[in-house]
Amino acid sequence: MVSKKKSSNESSLQRRIAELEQQIAEQTNLDRFRLVFEAAPNGIIVANESGRIAMVNQRAEKMFGYSREEFLKLSIDDLLPHRFRKNHSKYRGTYHSAPETREMGADRELFALKKNGTEFPVEIGLTPIPDHDELLIISSILDITERKNANAKMEFQAEILKNVSEAVFYLRPDGEILDWNEGAERVFGIAQEDAAGHNFFALLDEKTVEVFKNRLFPGVIEKGSASEVIRCQLRNGRDFFLRAKGTRLRQNRDDGFIICASDITEQKRLEAKIVSISENEQRRIGQDLHDDLCSQLSGIACITKAMETRFAQHQKEEFELMAKVSEMVSAAVTKTQKIAKGLIPAVLENQGLKSALEDLVARNREVYGVNCQLFHCNESIAAELPNATSIQLYRIAQEAINNAVKHSEAAKIEINLSETHDGRAKLSILDNGKGMPSDLVSAGLGLLTMRQRAEMIGADFEIQAKPKHGTEITCIVSTHPIIHE
Repeated sequence: MVSKKKSSNESSLQRRIAELEQQIAEQTNLDRFRLVFEAAPNGIIVANESGRIAMVNQRAEKMFGYSREEFLKLSIDDLLPHRFRKNHSKYRGTYHSAPETREMGADRELFALKKNGTEFPVEIGLTPIPDHDELLIISSILDITERKNANAKMEFQAEILKNVSEAVFYLRPDGEILDWNEGAERVFGIAQEDAAGHNFFALLDEKTVEVFKNRLFPGVIEKGSASEVIRCQLRNGRDFFLRAKGTRLRQNRDDGFIICASDITEQKRLEAKIVSISENEQRRIGQDLHDDLCSQLSGIACITKAMETRFAQHQKEEFELMAKVSEMVSAAVTKTQKIAKGLIPAVLENQGLKSALEDLVARNREVYGVNCQLFHCNESIAAELPNATSIQLYRIAQEAINNAVKHSEAAKIEINLSETHDGRAKLSILDNGKGMPSDLVSAGLGLLTMRQRAEMIGADFEIQAKPKHGTEITCIVSTHPIIHE
């Protein structure tokens, strides 16, 4: 009897131990569930078949603004905007008749209602969970307000992009077109629907491709953005000018360049016309100075010389005075002739840029007494330059020398005309003057004039100057015409 009782007690103890182990396992699973439930990034609401809320997580509390206790007094319908509540019980009944894990309202926009009455867009996933004799529905709710706002912003920007007159397009480094707006269609003549996947470089001639590959793209990579004025020649024979700005953009897995470009052909033609008018006006003024003023001054010089001779024997004071007048008039004639020659660089038209620069440095040595020299000049590159480009380079050199003498107090000025590695012409003017502070590099009228002249011929213009370290001005320009002459 004792043995049977002992065996019965042991069996009872083992069952109890098994029950406790099962309870512990269930509690452990429950704790894990609660941990995952509370840590879920989406709002989670558990409701029964009638829609009564049975459980919510912290994210749902934060999303809707209700406390957990308030939630347990609500129905799912209370979380819907009023206009949706009437039909929701029908949708819920349909779902309960064939419950499955799926997205709710896949073909409709869904909205939820916060405690404060604010509506917000949502995505909802439904999962049915049998619980004893009833069916519970787990709703996983994602607030997509930020996504909707971002999409609306992108759509708005896309509409703006679609309607801007400039060409805006997105390229891979190898030239594959990823995006292309209507402005690009107008500029390059390829429809939007045909552009995607097409290679942009296939539209251009080799020299234009080199500008993009060797200048614009490297500038973007180095500085984050870069601009170029490009003479764009298409393979179909069309020839026009672009002001292109590039920036780097990584979208999804595509690493490429956003190019915003304006057709400035007409602007360039007007600038060329203005330059021509300006040069003609300078020639006219120079001719007037030479033919009219210089002639009158020469006549006055002859008269004063005659009066000087008359006073020489009997009126010493008057003689000395007339001698000074004659000297001043003679100096004025010489000065006016030099000004006229500067306004009419005939040697530039007759003998080319190299001879014109040689003449320029010689005149400045004579007038200002500075060591001004043409240190190096690549004759072949000088000969290739269009006349309009040569005139602007000459004027830039002229202004740079004037600045070096008058403002930098330079004793030595060196001019170089060379060829860059990509076949462009490089004009540099280096002086040993007192330089200038960085805040004045772009402020002076003479410097602004030089920049404007460089812009007219599509040149890269740079000034490097520091106090007490002299100044170097460089201008790099294509040997191709910036506009048809």
